[in-house]
Amino acid sequence: MVNTIVSIPGYVHLYRSLLRFYDMPENEIREMLYLLNTANLDCYEYYHPERELVESGPVAFCHWLETMDCRPYRTEVQLYKSLLFLQRSVDRDLIVTAQREALQTLRCIISNIKYRFYKAYEMEIEDKRIVYGECTYRLVPREDEPSVCLMHDWIYLPSA
Repeated sequence: MVNTIVSIPGYVHLYRSLLRFYDMPENEIREMLYLLNTANLDCYEYYHPERELVESGPVAFCHWLETMDCRPYRTEVQLYKSLLFLQRSVDRDLIVTAQREALQTLRCIISNIKYRFYKAYEMEIEDKRIVYGECTYRLVPREDEPSVCLMHDWIYLPSA
């Protein structure tokens, strides 16, 4: 059951982060995020029919992605955790084909990030030695989230 509407600023953080950490054309990222936004709203509306929702069009959505002042995530761990949150904010059985394709692209990105992380650190991204547990399970990051990937580095940072 989808109980969360993902905010536009959350998509902007995610957009900037995908541009920073993932090699994918900007227009494909924008299209995927727009379809996932509509999928999230469609699913939420299905489970909460009493709520009246207004979807933005693709032009307005892309304009917000380009112009809103939201920073990218600091680490791939934040990106990974936010992608999982977005994936779980959509019920695959309630969406149309284009949205399913966007969800499948999202799953591929998640798998690729997980694989690249393992190749870089020789640890699973959800390992206790990684800052995974310190990162927020949502798209809008907290200000005090880690700026490094390894828990050891996070604990011994002067500012932590």
